[in-house]
Amino acid sequence: MRRYSVGIYWDNVSLHACLIKVGEPELTIERFISMPREYDEKFTPTKSISEEIPELLREARIEPFDTCVVGVPESETMHRSLLRPFGDRKKIAQTIGPEVETLLPILDGGIIVDYVLLGKDEAGLHRVETISVRRSSIENLVSEMKSSGIDPEIIDSPCASILAGARQVFRLHGHATYLFLHMGWRDTSLTALQGTEVRYVGVFPYGFEKIATCALGEAAKDPQTMEKKLREGIEAGRLLDAAIREVLIALSRIDSTSHDYVLVPAGYACSIKDLSDRFTAASDISTDLPERNPVRTDADLDTMLRNFMPLSLACRGIDSTDAVNFRKGDLGFTKKIEWLKGYAGAWTKVAAVFVILWLFGLGLNISLNAKTSHQLTKLIAKEFSTVMPGGTPMVDPVKQMEQHLARLSARDGGASGGAATPLEIMRDLSAGIPRNIDVLLDNIFIDENSITITGSAATYDNVERMKESLSALSYIEGVKIVSANVDKNDQRVRLKLVCDKKSNNT
Repeated sequence: MRRYSVGIYWDNVSLHACLIKVGEPELTIERFISMPREYDEKFTPTKSISEEIPELLREARIEPFDTCVVGVPESETMHRSLLRPFGDRKKIAQTIGPEVETLLPILDGGIIVDYVLLGKDEAGLHRVETISVRRSSIENLVSEMKSSGIDPEIIDSPCASILAGARQVFRLHGHATYLFLHMGWRDTSLTALQGTEVRYVGVFPYGFEKIATCALGEAAKDPQTMEKKLREGIEAGRLLDAAIREVLIALSRIDSTSHDYVLVPAGYACSIKDLSDRFTAASDISTDLPERNPVRTDADLDTMLRNFMPLSLACRGIDSTDAVNFRKGDLGFTKKIEWLKGYAGAWTKVAAVFVILWLFGLGLNISLNAKTSHQLTKLIAKEFSTVMPGGTPMVDPVKQMEQHLARLSARDGGASGGAATPLEIMRDLSAGIPRNIDVLLDNIFIDENSITITGSAATYDNVERMKESLSALSYIEGVKIVSANVDKNDQRVRLKLVCDKKSNNT
């Protein structure tokens, strides 16, 4: 079943999208699309994102997609680290909100909190990296997206979404810790994985803007010149020292059993020519890229890394591991028709198969019932001719035979009721009362509807056992103990029982 996921990412100077397709043996990257934004001398966009996204999608000619994922700007997210003695995700989600609110400089309490688990510390406690954002920021972002004609199902934190891209695109081995460094325009996201296990997610406020303005000067303010320089590459020199220092600080916080670090540059970091040499000189960090997973794409690895953030956001639409989504509660995605679009065709086929099977079963059931009814009719006719007097017309054979049996039973039973004569009743009473109980019968009175018994027994238990045995007779409907009292003279229980006989109609 094919499904399409699109990731959209933007900064002050450019806008990017990635469309992927899943449902085949491997992930397929359909296309990348990038578009420079118009901005002033302070790198402030002159158009809102709600105006530019429709232009991007029209240029990309992206077919209808099932899931849309966007990232909230890193500058609007707030990170706090917590510890928990338990790793249950539901319990963690219930407990981190109130604690995080006390740690953030927000007075109105209007925040949305999500988290990523980073393994355990030396004491065995679970390390929880919480990521928070103002509720107003998500409301504004959703409003802008809807104004542009899309309704994102997921709004993720960029540094957390890198996890999905890293796992889908690369083959990560447990013997190394991979540092995915995505340099944005004003912020840089850093994600560390030991194999596929998360060890660090974070962000620091040092992006490519400072490098571009210092290295390019006035040329950085022209979008076309900027795009050309990004393709050619830039020598950053000492301008990278601040970013390297932040990465080394992050490494000191990573609780990893592996000290084989591999740097994977992404975003604007791919345009820095001397990035590998500077990191290698500063620390023992390898820059040999990990092996790729079998991903179907026409794009080369450099293009994938330059567009790694929109690619990761698109992968987040199909990968819910360590998922972060700020669309929660009343801001949650409710446009269910988008989900139905992806599955309507398949479910229609399944429904058609079920309808065909149901119709086949219905026809088979009718055929079998007709065959069984015909066989029963023949058997009833045969039995009717055997039981009923000769010459009796067969109108309603079952009812006719029931009436004939009732007439025979009434004629044979007489006043004693049913098929039992008074002599047979005396015999059944004698045989039915257990011989191991002490009971003496003084009188038995039989009429058309009942049998009355008087006598004595050694104990009340004997009376109850006698009642149970008489209730088992086929023509007795019920037995009532009318009286059972102890005689002071001989200490025996004087009893009187009434047995109601079944009527001829039952």
